[in-house]
Amino acid sequence: MIVWVYTDISKNVNDPQHLRVFATKLDAKAWFEQNALDGVAFAYETIAAPSKKPSSAPKVQTNLIKTLLVLSVLMLGIADLLTTNTILNLGLHELNPFMHLAQTWFGVWWLVPKLALTYFTMWLLWRSNNPYNIAIVVAFCSTPVLNNLVIIAGAR
Repeated sequence: MIVWVYTDISKNVNDPQHLRVFATKLDAKAWFEQNALDGVAFAYETIAAPSKKPSSAPKVQTNLIKTLLVLSVLMLGIADLLTTNTILNLGLHELNPFMHLAQTWFGVWWLVPKLALTYFTMWLLWRSNNPYNIAIVVAFCSTPVLNNLVIIAGAR
């Protein structure tokens, strides 16, 4: 790979402005014409060719974050089940009309559609490549748990 190096002869060798390195001849020429300093530009062959394979470190970190976020959806789903059961044991009822319908139809087995919905959400989130969007969904999934905790605290 060839880079273009500009050397400003009016600067000392240890001065950070002494050398400028450009990826293309056009970049070097444009900068040289704009700044018109005393110096010379020349082509320089680099020793190592640029790597075509990007580092896997950012991808590994993103996958770890994604895994933790998706697992937190599972934990929040389980916390929602536990806090909802506590509310039902206190004699209160489900406020979500879909889960209330599931409780009416399935009785004690209402948790099956609830867990199925949690697993479906996890599957959809795993297919996403944007951890920020996954984090927003996780924050949204935490609201029923927080609401249930407020209801339990108010009932006691």
